[in-house]
Amino acid sequence: MSGGPPTRYPLPLRVLHWSLACLLAAQLLLGFAAEHWTTRTISEALLAIHFRLGILILGLMLVRLALRLALPVPKEHISRWRRNAKGSVHGVLYLLVLALPISGHVIWVWMGADRTLFAGIQMPALFIPPDDETGRAVAWYVHVYGAWTLLGVVCLHAAAAGLRSMREPAFIARRIGFGSARPQSDCNHGAPRVGGSFRYEADIASGQIRVRDRPPSTKN
Repeated sequence: MSGGPPTRYPLPLRVLHWSLACLLAAQLLLGFAAEHWTTRTISEALLAIHFRLGILILGLMLVRLALRLALPVPKEHISRWRRNAKGSVHGVLYLLVLALPISGHVIWVWMGADRTLFAGIQMPALFIPPDDETGRAVAWYVHVYGAWTLLGVVCLHAAAAGLRSMREPAFIARRIGFGSARPQSDCNHGAPRVGGSFRYEADIASGQIRVRDRPPSTKN
């Protein structure tokens, strides 16, 4: 087992990453369907599921943040502006995923709706709605426009990961996936070669010698 820095995220973070991705996709679909695509009766049933999933997402996100701070994660050797851009996108994602369930809970309490989660367990109200409904309006704006913003940021995040994978095959699998963490070139290391030529390159900093393929020379 290598004692070097990690090359991929720990298993708990990978499981939470993809679990939250699936739950958020379902949550966005439920919210849009309840607001625009269904009758009132179906909408009320979908919103009840939407509320429960929101509380589940909030809990999982808090666990993910705690593990993210506690567990070692791989570092990327990228330019400063790319590192800052990546950190900003992740920060916005975390903020939105936390803000949406909280604002949804505020709206739900203000509606006086059933706060039962699972197995008869109820989510505490945490506050008593005042007569002034300004807070409810603010929560509604945060929830609705935050959902659209989250959708846009997730699309941006997925596009960036897709572009990175085009330059580095299997990048997602090696970093946040569940397949082999070794790049394909490493899997073929030591395999017999026929008819090829090689060149040796010394790495003075590490004291290692690497073997690289050299394309056969062509004669004019």
